[in-house]
Amino acid sequence: MDMVGWLLEEERSSWRLQLNQTNLMGLRVLRAGVPRPLSEKRLLRRLDRAAARLARAGVRRTLAAPGFSHWGLLAEYGLRPVDPEPLCQALAAPLALAELARQGIPPAAGTVALAGRRVNRPLFQAALALCPQVRTLIIDVPSGGTELADYLRREFGAAALTASSAARPQATVCFAGERTAPGALYLCGPAPELAGFQLRPPSAVPPEAESLPLLALLWEAGLLSAGDIQIVPAPLSLPAGTASSGSPLT
Repeated sequence: MDMVGWLLEEERSSWRLQLNQTNLMGLRVLRAGVPRPLSEKRLLRRLDRAAARLARAGVRRTLAAPGFSHWGLLAEYGLRPVDPEPLCQALAAPLALAELARQGIPPAAGTVALAGRRVNRPLFQAALALCPQVRTLIIDVPSGGTELADYLRREFGAAALTASSAARPQATVCFAGERTAPGALYLCGPAPELAGFQLRPPSAVPPEAESLPLLALLWEAGLLSAGDIQIVPAPLSLPAGTASSGSPLT
């Protein structure tokens, strides 16, 4: 696994960049601490120096704090954010079942649609996991979808349909495509749409690191398995003084 950077803006008086290797939830990363000045112009200069140092150290992928907005500057040095797509697609089946559970639908009574441009490995694995559990599985894939539905019917004797059927899914999982279906799970691109769910590891993620990219790295490095990750409803935004409660969907 390549060396990963961790870029942090810090509240401290010193102007010097601090660059050191550190352990982040078991993952070795190169931490770049950038003092945050009052001036945005000075901050950009410091981030520029930090990006140059990370690139010279061989870093290509970088973690940052939630809400970090200067990825364009980092891209000039060949630095990019961590892609969470592989992790999210590996969790396609549990996410679909979590959506059914949120609606109070038992898997054996539920209809799930898997959509994409072609049958890739994550979509195939999700179909294998879901077909024995759900009542109906719709394969909405132009390239290879009909063949996959035929295979699932032969293997499981289950209701595996193509997009031409009249069945209406209660959960839709998209592996590619435009985000045109409200409420669907879009597990593609640098910012997956998890339809109001969050992914959580067994231990708390440091607030200075964006959670989903960090989980993707821990999973990639074998420090976290898909089964270790909880799928939980995202907290609701409530008026001040209003309490809410929720429990994980497992």
